[in-house]
Amino acid sequence: MGSPSSLDAVVSGAWRSFERAAVLGARVSPAVPVLFFGDVAAYSVSPLRVVTVGLNPSLREFPLSDPFQRFPLAVDTGHQDLGRYLEALAAYFRTNPYDKWFGSLEPLLNGMGASFYDRESSTVLHTDICSPVATDPTWSRLSEADRAVLVADGVPLWHELLEILQPNVVVLSVARQHLARIDFDKLAPWESIHCFDYTADGALRDRPYEVDGCWHAVGGEPSLFVFCPASQTPLGSITKIQRRELGSILADTHLRGW
Repeated sequence: MGSPSSLDAVVSGAWRSFERAAVLGARVSPAVPVLFFGDVAAYSVSPLRVVTVGLNPSLREFPLSDPFQRFPLAVDTGHQDLGRYLEALAAYFRTNPYDKWFGSLEPLLNGMGASFYDRESSTVLHTDICSPVATDPTWSRLSEADRAVLVADGVPLWHELLEILQPNVVVLSVARQHLARIDFDKLAPWESIHCFDYTADGALRDRPYEVDGCWHAVGGEPSLFVFCPASQTPLGSITKIQRRELGSILADTHLRGW
């Protein structure tokens, strides 16, 4: 993984993006930018470094009734409080995480021997490819102009962050169109990793659930990027048992290497 000083520079970039987004009526406030969710120190020493990817933080991360209930250490932090800010991110899954969203990914991660919640040997981080800034409305309902402002900062920032994190596996559960935002060099084309043709009870699916993978070069090392079609929640179209099975398949795919 990259140096702490490099990470500090990306954190500063997240704060600049947050401040520039103040002109947008859609920026959630009070709030802080969320460069990533989770304990980066535990991630850095994990046997398998796994990063998950969404679009931008949910407005539910900063509830109106108590905006900092999920990030209590972030109250009154700013761009100069780098240490405390990172502590706030590290404590997220031990505090009051948005389980409805992150819990959907957990069975998949467990199948890889990884977890957001310190339940496995590897600690996972969550990132957002479009922006570290929470918005109201959600991404799909933002104006094109607002999205353009956020993406201009957010996409390059996400790439800088992944260069530092050097993940072994990157799991994206977003609309397929967002794969075009990935600007790392491809080592091979996207191809099918696994397809769920049947439901958990054995019925034939009207629409098979296909998971694709592609090796990219990140930080000078091969990284397995995995695309899992999204629904209302990540991997919502397959059961928890199937998600865990898929996690095991992804771990095996990574071990076989590029």
